[in-house]
Amino acid sequence: MVPCLHSVAGMTRHTLRHHRILLTVSALLVSASLTAQTRIEPRRNSFSPGQDVQLGREAAAQVRQQLPMLNDRATENLVERIGARLVAAVPPRFRQPAFRYSFDVVNQRGINAFALPGGPMFLNRGMLQAARTDDEVAGVMAHELSHVVLRHGTLQAAKAQKFQLGAIAGQVLGSIVGGRTGQVIAQGSQFGLGTYFLKYSREYEREADLLGAQIMARAGYDPRQMANMFRTIQRQEGGNGPEWLSDHPDPGNRYTAINREAASLRVNGSADTGPAFETVRTRLAQMPPAPATRRGN
Repeated sequence: MVPCLHSVAGMTRHTLRHHRILLTVSALLVSASLTAQTRIEPRRNSFSPGQDVQLGREAAAQVRQQLPMLNDRATENLVERIGARLVAAVPPRFRQPAFRYSFDVVNQRGINAFALPGGPMFLNRGMLQAARTDDEVAGVMAHELSHVVLRHGTLQAAKAQKFQLGAIAGQVLGSIVGGRTGQVIAQGSQFGLGTYFLKYSREYEREADLLGAQIMARAGYDPRQMANMFRTIQRQEGGNGPEWLSDHPDPGNRYTAINREAASLRVNGSADTGPAFETVRTRLAQMPPAPATRRGN
């Protein structure tokens, strides 16, 4: 029996209404997922963005003089490609038009990377070789990029300036390159003053983990791979020691926190670099061994 037009129209209205309900529920679920991510706000900073750039440029010049650069074009192309994608994914409220981003590879085998105010970033060859995927490389870079856009370097320098701990550019460089305690401890013997700075550094590290995971997802990388990279660091370098006496949270704790944040995020497409990552890993393995270095940031 052929249904009447009235019945067909009723079925169509019912179907459309059902579809609208499903779409509404789906939109609410997506919205809830996106709003569940941790909200990170920029902090008040007594330095201007232009001063970030100046300090970063000065410190980067010292880094390039003091550390051995890899100077391998294929490797630099890879990290620049990943870096550019991450920079493009920085949330609008953190973007600074004055910042100038650069990505250099240091020929040292420690699993390390650090970023300077205003945009310069340095990655150790050892970090690239320890990573199993380009998403893990992106995780380290997103974390360091977050330090830059959150302006942690000059925020820390402003604290140092209050305690008259020396030249600001040197302070920024020392706190980043100088190992676990950095120049804040090296320039003074007051244990209480040192732990004051270490406390804030741990807070900055957690912020960079969370914002870095968010930037990764926006750029098309799996933020869980940042957590996996911290587990690799813990396995290969024995962790960071007791969390209460370190400027970095314990890698195991970071693994849990990053995965919790990743569960609230939606990855925007895929940023797979294809064979480029494996090609670079093969090139690095065929080069003479890199010198050792202790891990700083």
